[in-house]
Order: sequence, then C-alpha cells, then structure tokens
Amino acid sequence: MKEFLKRPAVRAFLVFTGVYALALLAIFWGAWSLDKVPVAPDCATTFAVDDAAVWFREVLCGKDFVPSDLMHVIGGMYVWVELQFALAAWLAALGVAFYLRGRGLSFVASFGGGAAFGLMGYCFTLFSAGHLGWFVWLMYGPFAFGLVDRGVRKGKWHNWTLLGAVLAWASARQSDLWLMFTVLTFTYGVWCLIRERKTLRWGRLFIGVGVVAIVALLVGMPQFGHAIFHDIAGREKQIASSSSVEAKSAEDPAAKEKARTERWLFCTSWSLPPEDTLEFALAEIHGGSNDPRIHQKPGNKPYQGRLGQHGIVPPGSGGRHPITGEHLKAGDEFWMPYRQHSLYFGFITLILAALGCVGWVLELKKGSSSKETTSKEPGADWRDAPFWIVAAVLVYLCALGGFTPFYRLVFALPFGDLVRCPVKFVHLLELCAAVLAGYGLEFLRLRLGAGRAWVVPALAIVAALNVFDLARVDARYLAVQDVSFQRAKNTVADDVLKLEGGKVFVAVAPQEGGQLIRDSLGLNRVETTDSMESPETRFVLANGTSLRNDQTLNERMKSGAVKAVGMYTLSQKEGILSTSKDRAALALFQVVGVPAPAPKSEPPVDGGKRALGFLSILSTFAVSAWTLVVCLQRRRAA
Repeated sequence: MKEFLKRPAVRAFLVFTGVYALALLAIFWGAWSLDKVPVAPDCATTFAVDDAAVWFREVLCGKDFVPSDLMHVIGGMYVWVELQFALAAWLAALGVAFYLRGRGLSFVASFGGGAAFGLMGYCFTLFSAGHLGWFVWLMYGPFAFGLVDRGVRKGKWHNWTLLGAVLAWASARQSDLWLMFTVLTFTYGVWCLIRERKTLRWGRLFIGVGVVAIVALLVGMPQFGHAIFHDIAGREKQIASSSSVEAKSAEDPAAKEKARTERWLFCTSWSLPPEDTLEFALAEIHGGSNDPRIHQKPGNKPYQGRLGQHGIVPPGSGGRHPITGEHLKAGDEFWMPYRQHSLYFGFITLILAALGCVGWVLELKKGSSSKETTSKEPGADWRDAPFWIVAAVLVYLCALGGFTPFYRLVFALPFGDLVRCPVKFVHLLELCAAVLAGYGLEFLRLRLGAGRAWVVPALAIVAALNVFDLARVDARYLAVQDVSFQRAKNTVADDVLKLEGGKVFVAVAPQEGGQLIRDSLGLNRVETTDSMESPETRFVLANGTSLRNDQTLNERMKSGAVKAVGMYTLSQKEGILSTSKDRAALALFQVVGVPAPAPKSEPPVDGGKRALGFLSILSTFAVSAWTLVVCLQRRRAA
C-alpha cells in the first residue's frame, strides 16, 4: 500500500478527490441528511416505497439502462438525491482530466483543468432546476474526447469499444445536449485524423470506427429509439402548441412564413444576451435564479437580465405579463426573462484559459508542435490548443442565438430547428475553457520551472482556489426541502391496501398538510381523488377541522353512508401512525357500497423492445467487465 500511495498518479487523484469532496460538501451543506433534499423542480426528489421494484420492472420491459441507474437498488434514491449531482460533477472533472492527461499534460494541469469544468456555473448549478438529464451526460460524455484521442493515436480495441458505450450511455436522458456534444466529439475526431495523418494505420482505424458504431447501437438502441420516436415527436408537439398559426391555414404562404418566424422565436428563446458574457468572470452581475426559493435566501437576488423566453402568445391564451404586468392577447409577441442557473466560469479559470492561448502562441513561434520535456516526464502536446480556441469562438457565437444572424446557419442545419435554448452552447464553451485552463496551468508549470519543488504545490493551490471559488457561487443555488414526512411510515396507506384498495378523498386543508398527505399516499401506492362526490371515491381521510365543519361528511356519518375504519396521529418525522379515537388527529372513513376496484391489468409487453433492452444490459455489462479486466492487466504489467 505504501508503494501504491507513492505513485504520482495516485497521490494526484487523491488530492483532487479530497478537494472536490470538500467543495461538494460545502455546496450541499444542509441537504446531506436523508430527510433533506435540494429543491429541484424538474426532477423527482421524493420516491415511492417500491421505487426499486418499479424501476426493475421497467428495465425488464425494455426501458433504457445506464450504469448510474443502479442507484435505484444500491442505497436507494434518497441516498443519491444530492450524490447523483456530486458524482456527475466528479466524473465530469475526471473525464476532462483523462483527456488532458492523454495529451501529455502534467497531473496538476490535467486535474486542475478538469476540476474547473465539473463545477462551472452553468454546468453545475442546473441541479437547482433539476435538469437531471444533463447530469447523466456529465457522468459519461466528457470521457469521449480522451477515448477519441487515444483511439486515433493508439488504435487499442478497448478504447474504441468503451467510446461506443460512452456515447450510448451519454445519450440516455437529454438528446439535444447529447447531439451537440456528439457533433463536437465527431469534429474533434476529424481533427485527430488530420493531426495524426502521418502515423495513422487506416485499416485499423476504419475497423475501430465500426466497433464504435456497433457497440453504440448494441448498448444504446433503447435510448436512441426513444430519442427518435419520442423526443422529436414531443418537441414538434411542443412547437405546435406554442404557435398562433392554426393547422387549417398551414398551407397558406403567409401562414407558413409566420409559422417559420414563430418557430425561430421558439428555438431562440433563452439565447445568451451579449452583456451576460460579463458573468463568465463576474458572478451574478444581473442576479441569480428566478426561483423564489433560491433568490429569497439572504444575499441572493433574482435574475434581471434578458435571458429568457421569446415567442408569440398562442390562440386561446392571454393575460398579464408576470413581470411587466402589461396585458397580452393571442398573437402578441412577448419576452419573459427567467433562469435557474449561474453563468460563472470562474475568473481564475478564464485567466488560466487565456494563459493557455498565450502558451500555444509561444509554442507556435518557437516552431515546436509540442514535445517540451523535463527530466521526469514528456511535456504537453500543444497541437490540440487551436482546435479548442476555434471551437470556443464558434460555440460562443451559437450561444448568442437570436442575438446574432450567425445562428441562422445553425437553425438551417438538420435538427437545428428542433434545438431550443441556444444558451445550452455555453456548456460546450465551458468545456473549451476548462481544457484551455489545463493548458494554462501547464504553461505556468513550464515557465516557472517544472523542476522547482514549489511550482507544482503552488499551482495545485491555484487550482484548489478556483474549485472553492466556483463552489462558493454554486452553493447560492441550493434551497433545501424537508422530505421526512414523505419518507416516513403511512399507516393510512397500509390500511387502505388491506381493505382491497380504492381511491381516497383527502378532506384536509392544504395549510394543514393536505397536499403533503396526498403526496405521501401516492408514494405509498394509494390513489387519491379530488371529489368526495365521485362514484369512485371509496375512502375519505378527514382531520379534526373537517370532522367538525364538513356538513356533507357529518350527514353521511349519521346516515351510515360512511363508517370509520381507522384513527391516526400525524407527525412530520414519524409520519401517519395508528392511534386511539381520543388521540386521533386524522380519521379514515370507508364509503359504504363502493366496491373495491378491479385489479389493474398490466399492459402487454413489447417483445422487440424487451429484447433490445436485454441486449443493451448484456452489452453494458460485457463492455464494463472487459474494460475493467484490460485496465487491471495493464496496471499489473506496469
């Protein structure tokens, strides 16, 4: 173990992981308890008691599967609510470090650049909005660039195989972002071919690309099918619902032009305003999140810039603008600023990225493609720097979206008119900045003297300060909610199920916990209904206020139309527990004469979909096992 810990790679990895652990601990401080979760509106933060069983049934029926889905059965989702975001950030940082290390950068430069990417503002603060699909990409996608580089240079089969799997896993949840990064990955692959053209083994290369395609299809067919047949159709439906052009006039030339204009406005909503570029270096100069649970925290303020939705009020809609208060009617153009994330890159990141550009220019002047060496290790290969510089310029122009005519080119591309929110291109810009920051650290290491004992520790401190500066801003986007009641026992649900089930009307006012009780019943596999008068209402759950004041309920009790079947206490921490009548805060009544519902029949399983799902799972485990064996063999040989 002592010899193992003496290895530079191991020590660098442990230091990086320790710094990241401290930063993530601080970001989610107050939410680490199993009873507390971050506010994340667009993803689940409470889970059914049979969550693992439901997930497993869905997988057996052909649902797409990625390795990170195993968190449903390893620990359970309440353990992973914060950890899934933290894990994604850590893996994203490792993915960039993996790429930079492959380009010959030192450990401090590789981990420093990677660490910046994982916690950059737009990259990481989307946990506040609950955009979990992006974090699924973060777990896998960043490794694609290092695998492309190694595949082209070395031609090893395990690199090509793992690249196919990584591309498939990364596509599982957010197809538009996956498409954007896959285009960048493909473009980088072409760059690698040009860069290594003199030493390429073309036959092995073509076979390797074929391996990537085959593995990607084997592993990712369920998610690719979902993207093609569900996501595209869903986006078209979303665009149609937001249009003011009626379907019956769609063939009219003027209507077509109007529909095209509205589609442009729809797709360029949430374009990056040019003035918001300043926020890359200065956090929240126009405010932070518009979610009141975030901006009401001390020291926070709502976003007041121009990033937001732009469109035409669709037919049958209207009302007052929620910000300006002006009256809007169908056909009016509107602009609604709104965001739930930061755009902060970190001023240290940007300084380092600028130094990376300077370093490449100086290398170019020296007439050296790379290969500056020290006595201990080869220096960085600078030949990729111009790729990331040009990519940064192009994706920045794309991020400006509707604020620049350049985006018309993107809009005209295949699927370009299906991608919404051009600000998403900032994710690609963050990757470019992180890579160039890694080059900047390497430039400093060489300029200050790679052989000097103080240089690497000093640069490690700079990289750590950058991580903690990013974490400082990221932490502002955390709001915490208590889920102890949703996680606690619910005896009402147990009693309903024992009595053969049926819909429950919750006659408890929202301010007295009615909505929480409904949520808890649903999480415990019990359906609720909105009306006590519905013929499907089999149970009524009432509290003391309802028992005293609900005249209809009292009349039914007197007539024998309902009978009491359970008495309960209510506790935030312990949930809903059975008790005696004199101590009851809640009472469950069964509606006499309403029969138990017939057992639900399971929908027929699509055999083809199930076969593809099983093939995906087998391929995932096969690729993972083979990669692990290869890595262990290489480590043993080393």
